[in-house]
Amino acid sequence: MEAFARTMKDGDRLGPRTVGGMDFEEVRREHGVVVFRQGEALASPYGYAWSPQGDPAPIREDMEWSEDHINHYFEHLEGAFYSWQGRR
Repeated sequence: MEAFARTMKDGDRLGPRTVGGMDFEEVRREHGVVVFRQGEALASPYGYAWSPQGDPAPIREDMEWSEDHINHYFEHLEGAFYSWQGRR
């Protein structure tokens, strides 16, 4: 996943694909943060984030990817990877 994330440019938005043996509905890169969206549960998207510059929460604070307001929550996993959940 990291090798794939490094190939993306800011503003890239890719549809469904398999990366690192995992299926994702969408992969996006904004301000250096790549979010791998796996799906939605109870109208809340979830997946993983790759953020080599550290905690993605402050970086993503003022960014919106949809017309609906989503609060983003990140939990550090390992290295530059975080679990991600968006809550409406």
